[in-house]
Amino acid sequence: MSKKIPIGITVALLVIAIVASSAATFFTVIHRYNELLVDLPQKSEQYIRLSDVDELVRREYFGRVDSEKIDESLARGYLSGLGDSYCYYIAPDEYENYTNLIKGKLPGVGITAYFDMDTSLLLISDVDKGSPAEIAGISKDMYITAVNGKEVTIEEHEELLSLMSDKYEGEVRITYTDLPEIDETDLKEVKLSCGYIDVSCDYSHDGNIGYIRISSFYENTVDVFRSAVSYMQENTVTSVILDLRNSSGVDLDVAAEIIDVIVPVGNEGTGAIFTAQNADGEIVKQVSSDASSLNMSFVVLVNDRTECAAELVACDLRDFGKAVLFGEPTSGHGTLQQIFTLEDGGAVTLTVAEIKPYISESFDEKGVSPDVEILTTEAFKNRIGQMDLEDDEQYQRAYSYLSGK
Repeated sequence: MSKKIPIGITVALLVIAIVASSAATFFTVIHRYNELLVDLPQKSEQYIRLSDVDELVRREYFGRVDSEKIDESLARGYLSGLGDSYCYYIAPDEYENYTNLIKGKLPGVGITAYFDMDTSLLLISDVDKGSPAEIAGISKDMYITAVNGKEVTIEEHEELLSLMSDKYEGEVRITYTDLPEIDETDLKEVKLSCGYIDVSCDYSHDGNIGYIRISSFYENTVDVFRSAVSYMQENTVTSVILDLRNSSGVDLDVAAEIIDVIVPVGNEGTGAIFTAQNADGEIVKQVSSDASSLNMSFVVLVNDRTECAAELVACDLRDFGKAVLFGEPTSGHGTLQQIFTLEDGGAVTLTVAEIKPYISESFDEKGVSPDVEILTTEAFKNRIGQMDLEDDEQYQRAYSYLSGK
């Protein structure tokens, strides 16, 4: 007859065995053993609570219990319970899409549209730059009459919108027209491949003042930014408005590379572009700059949708004395996240460290405050990147500052 040995005794026996084999690790093992003893009652309490709920549900619940969904919900709920919105569970069937997105690969064909009640057609409200739709000549304010041969109706329009927006592979056939009054002779049809790389960096110039807008921080963003810098140099630009409003992305390595293009070697503090420090105060990552730098002055536009990687760029450029910040306080996401893959093919994203900029204090939960505050409305923020620069108050203030007008 077998006996069940209490887990505390089991752990103790394991400790003795380890100590016997390696006396040098005695104090380390005892420390870990004491930690386990403290943690075991709490874990036991958690398991008992879950077991009670599970037993109750399986006994009393009227519906069918889907164990797979429950397991996934438990994982999501556990991470949600941390109270950190940057920690979350990624299910196996979501992981490929997640990795595509952080690399800058977007699903669909680049069309944003809605059902227009006046015409009973899909009216295109936006077309992404560099997308298959833009390359094919489709533009804003055109009308879609059919997708894959299926005509647009109020009952079917959501399904047709998903056909144009959800897939990373395959083709979609779109029938469209410039005019809301359908004339068969005006209809055009095109096949578009799904999935494309987001153009995360746009640039232009007006005289000796350049404009660079970074909408997100992907792996390909550094190359496009370098192209933008070359463009500025070829056009004898002496100052740049760097637009980081509504800029998302958590790739701090990409942010560091962009900062390094602009700034010289750091000679204050640790000299690092950023330092990542974990909960024990240990440095888990540190990135430094090289000797090259740009002989240009910058105004950086920021708002409360400027997040993480973009916040580091804004903060560091000011720390290095290369930029003045215009706009609104930033979001305050100053932590480093890491992805941990799981055996089931899913993954967990966890906050593992706090970010320390070049010389400023951490901006986590505080944000980065602008030097010149220019407040705007939510409606204004929603139009950033779509409105003409002539209508952009924050841009115009920055332009006046740089031009002296």
